[in-house]
Amino acid sequence: MLPLLLLAGGGVFLFCCNQEGFTGSCIKNPDAYLLDLQRMDGTDLHTLELHEGDVLQIEFETKKGSLYMEIKAPDGTTIYRGNGKETTEFTVNIRESGVYTIVVEARHAKGTIHIST
Repeated sequence: MLPLLLLAGGGVFLFCCNQEGFTGSCIKNPDAYLLDLQRMDGTDLHTLELHEGDVLQIEFETKKGSLYMEIKAPDGTTIYRGNGKETTEFTVNIRESGVYTIVVEARHAKGTIHIST
């Protein structure tokens, strides 16, 4: 019973782009995730169905606060993890087809995350 309560309670902390704690624009498409933050506190998730050989074009820049992004492969392994402070434009090659999960965590953040195929 306790694990179910913890899991349900953890769901409360999930953040949706259109809720309190977010100012900016958020576009979630089957082939793109575009997040322009003026202010964000919380967590957001998006999934992309990708195919072997696809290349993700990524722009990721943290201008203020703490912004963290992780991209997970269909098997749950992390294929990218970063904070948007070092490299701001890069690509990620997709090695297997399936649904990839993008997790964004922000604390008093301002910045940009643009991911597209």
